[in-house]
Formats: sequence, C-alpha cells, structure tokens
Amino acid sequence: MEVIFLRIPNLVLSTIILFISNLIVRVLGFLYKIFLSRVMGNVGLGIYHMIFNFLMICIAITTTGIPTALSCLIAKENTFEDKKDVNIFFISTLYVSFFISLFISIMVSFSSNYLSFRLLQNKNLNLFILSICPAIVLITISNVLRGYFYGIKKVLVPAIGQVIEQVTRILFVFLLAMYINNKAMICYITLLAISIGEATNVIYMTICLCNESTLYNKFTIRLRDFYYSSMETLKMSLPITCNKMSSVILQSVSSMIVPSRLVLSGISYSQSIGLYGIISGMVMPFVYLPFTIGSALVVNLIPSISQEVALNKIKSVKIKIYYSVILTLGVGIISSLFFYFFGEKLCLLVFNNKTAGIYLKTMFLAPLFLSLNQTLSGILHAIRKEVISSVNTILGMIIQVIAIYFLLPIPSLNMYAYIYAITITAIFTTLLHTITLLKALKKYNWK
Repeated sequence: MEVIFLRIPNLVLSTIILFISNLIVRVLGFLYKIFLSRVMGNVGLGIYHMIFNFLMICIAITTTGIPTALSCLIAKENTFEDKKDVNIFFISTLYVSFFISLFISIMVSFSSNYLSFRLLQNKNLNLFILSICPAIVLITISNVLRGYFYGIKKVLVPAIGQVIEQVTRILFVFLLAMYINNKAMICYITLLAISIGEATNVIYMTICLCNESTLYNKFTIRLRDFYYSSMETLKMSLPITCNKMSSVILQSVSSMIVPSRLVLSGISYSQSIGLYGIISGMVMPFVYLPFTIGSALVVNLIPSISQEVALNKIKSVKIKIYYSVILTLGVGIISSLFFYFFGEKLCLLVFNNKTAGIYLKTMFLAPLFLSLNQTLSGILHAIRKEVISSVNTILGMIIQVIAIYFLLPIPSLNMYAYIYAITITAIFTTLLHTITLLKALKKYNWK
C-alpha cells in the first residue's frame, strides 16, 4: 500500500501540468473561435470545420494510435530502465510515421481538385485543401514526439509545446486578419495557420529532444531492431488507429451529410451550412471544455497504468481507475448542470447568438458522457483492451451516422436530430465501455 501512495502524486503532478496547459490552450482556442465566428461568419466556420475534419482523417491514418502505443511501450521499458529499447521504439516509430505522413500529404496535394469538389462542391477552392498538406506531416511528427515525452514522464515539454503552438497559430491569424477583409482569404489563412503553429511546436520539442540524456545512441538503430519494434508498436497501435480513424471518418461523413440532409427538411443549403457552423464553431467548444481535465488525465493515465500492469500491481491499477472515473464524473456533472441552466445566457453573452444557446442547453448531457468515454477508453487501452474499446466506439459512431441520415430530413427535428444523435451515441458508448471494463477487472489477473 505504501508504494501505491508514493506513486499517485507523480500521476497527479503530471495531470495538473497537462491540465494547466490544456486549460490555457482551450481558453485561447475558445477566444479564437469567437474571433473566427466574427471575421469568417457561420458559412466560413462551416467550411473551416469540414476541411479540418478531413485533416483529422489524414492524421488518423498516419499516427492516431501510435503516440498512445509508443507512450505505453516506452513507459514499460523505462520501468526496467532499458534505454536501448526506449530508443529503438522511439526512432522506429518516428521514421515510419514520417514516411507515411509524407506519402499521405503528397497524395492529398495531387487530389486537391477532386477533394475540394467533394467537400466544398467547388473544385476551384483546391487551395483550401492544399493549405493543410504541410500540417499532415507536422502534426504526425508532433504526435510522435509527444508520445515519447509522455512515455518517459516528462509532460512539461509537450505541455509547453501545446501552448506555443496555439499562441503562434492565433497570433498568425489575428495579425493578418487585421489587414484582410475577404472572408475566403481569412478562412485560407486560418487553415494555413495550423501548419505554422505545429511547426513551432515541433521545433521546440526537437530542441528539448536533443538535450534529452535518456535518449540512447541518438538516431541510429539496427534493421532487425527496427522491424521488431515496428511490429510491436503496430500490434498495439493498429486497433487504436482503426478506432480513431473510423470515428473521424464517420464524424466527417456526418459533417458532410448534415447540409444535404438538412436541405430535405425545407431549408436552403447556405442556411444548413450556417447551422452546422453554429454547432461546430459555437456549441462544441463549450461541450469539449470538460475535456481539459479528461485529456490531461488520460494522457498520464495510460503510461502510468501500463507500468503498474508490467509490475503486476493490480491494486494500484484499480485505485487509479477508481479515482480517474470519479474525477471525470464530477467534472462532467458540474459542466452538464451549468450548460443546462446557463447555456442560453452564455452563448448570448459570448457569441451574441440565441440559437447557439438553445442548442447548447439541449446538448447538456453530451459533456458528461463524452468525457466518460474519453477516460474509459484510455483505461481500456492501458489494460490492453484496445480492440474491444475500438469496436464499442465504432459501433456507436455507426449508429450516430444512421440516426443523422434518417432523422435530419424530418422538419420538426432538423438540426436537433444532430444533437440527439450525438448525445444518445455518447450514452450508448459509455455503457459499452463500462461493461467491458467491469468484465476486465473481474476476470483479468495480469499474470
């Protein structure tokens, strides 16, 4: 019991550091969304989020599951103070991720005309697609570097990097938007700023990496070691990647079908994009605010539990799971109650938009269950139940897309169908994750 309580503060300290950085990033991002809503309008926000969702599909293909897998594997090897294997896992992952992301970026650039037609109904808007190509490579490298630092439990580096990235991105857009009145150009600059921000983050973390004493033998490994470590990383990351990729794809499909299905309810295409812009650019930033704590917790929880599993400390694992769920529940409940009672006034005050406030109040349960999903999914990944966690998430997302497709055209529901679908899916997925975790804790002895 003594060992358990000696280790808990490390998890708490790391979580606090990431919470502070996430809070700064979220607050800045929130203010950024307010600024964008005023300089781009609802339609511009809708276009921005449609392309951003496509970017997330690309990132899901390149690295989504790799940082989580990398932090777990490095944490495990670091437990036994094996610097050589830590180096092997990191370098092999970095090389593989870089070349995959470079290939995806080149393919997207060559297909920009087609993609702009499919996403934006206009092939002449291909510059919007080209603007995110550098971000594919830069975000991928950034994710791998973060995974390494999380694994060796030096969370301060990626925490500072996140803040640097966000500040750089916002300043870039803000300074240019002061001299530009064209909404389309501002939308382009906003998309390009993603790459600018990530570039500064990568530069900062690379400088820190070069000064990292735990990195064994720098950037060279044997071909045999490269193959072995790549297979190990792939074995763990593939289910996570499939999970995230499927979720992002299904979310993007949802965002792409929302305008066309809303039109069938009796409103114009421009109005439907505007309503989607209100949801994605005004309502969802509030909904995801509780993730500030949840994401900080999960990032630290996964490598921490992985270490405990490697050392067969079952009691410690259960304690960390218990406190993590309690913390998530507390934050989620407070957020949901606040949005239910003050959601309308909040959106009216911040965005001067009554519709956004009505949508936020209707969506009050989503922050609670989305936060729980995040924490429970992280726990399942840490105890090597990533496959069934992925199945649960994908199943929920499929139900969400089906619900959106059939319910949006109903005139009495229209955009409320989107809100109901997200909320019901979150509740359903939470239930599946809970059942999976309880079964695992009952049967799994980590021998």
